[in-house]
Amino acid sequence: MRYLLHESDHPISTDYYYECRKTTNDHFPRVLAHTHDYYEIYIYLSGSVMLFIEDRIYKVKRGDIIVIPPYTIHQLLPTSEEQLNDEYDRTYMYITPACLSSFHFNEHSLLEPFELAKENKRYHFNIADSDDFERIFQCFMGIYQNSKIDFYGKEMLNRAHILEAVTLLNKHILLDMKPRKATHVNPFIDKVLSYINEHYKEDLSLEQLAGHFYLNKFTLAKLFKEQTDRTVHNYIILKRISMAKQKITEGVLPSAVYQDVGFRDYSTFYRAFLKMEKISPKEFARFCSDKKDN
Repeated sequence: MRYLLHESDHPISTDYYYECRKTTNDHFPRVLAHTHDYYEIYIYLSGSVMLFIEDRIYKVKRGDIIVIPPYTIHQLLPTSEEQLNDEYDRTYMYITPACLSSFHFNEHSLLEPFELAKENKRYHFNIADSDDFERIFQCFMGIYQNSKIDFYGKEMLNRAHILEAVTLLNKHILLDMKPRKATHVNPFIDKVLSYINEHYKEDLSLEQLAGHFYLNKFTLAKLFKEQTDRTVHNYIILKRISMAKQKITEGVLPSAVYQDVGFRDYSTFYRAFLKMEKISPKEFARFCSDKKDN
């Protein structure tokens, strides 16, 4: 296991890695749908935004915390074109399953509630207790401020912040496991996204989806791009590559994984992986293997 300090080190789920950031934009920042190899714990502070996670869209408000699992497609969306110039403020933590697993006390595990939420497709939690929300926020800010300086006991203090913040968050996750209402910007596209996420291993295309949903392919392409800011083809590839990365980190060979995630041949998989990840599937597998050996 490697111990990493920065996202630029390209951490994967088996690395010990965490990092907190505080970001403010004077306007809406456009970012394409993407995934991470680790959890993102997102604390909304201000602005007019929605979060698109897999096939659901959530309006966020003060007190909301979003937990995005590894390899889960997500994207920030504006609530309206009129609010693109609103200031947007948030803080967030990146943390790997390996790091969360390092906190285990008898029957208590920081990772297990996250895994339960993932199994139930629960990403959005409102921390109604303002004191708990403030304590979680201050823990994030403590780790963020500590990243700027070095001092004795920094790692232990950061671990204390992680333990407090995630324990409080897990308390609310377990209390609030009922499904959170999602915002249906376009219920039809929600169904298309759900279909892709469930059938990505199959032979999918714009034409096949249009036929399945009895819709003109040009209309489908337009509606899909308006909601996700991606083409249907790009979203399918993103989903397949995300799942391929997850399987490779679990030990599946690249020569076998391409068939498991819906690619017809290795060369097509290779080109798509290289284009998206900037390294080849075999290099990524070797990268994962080297990290596990360290």
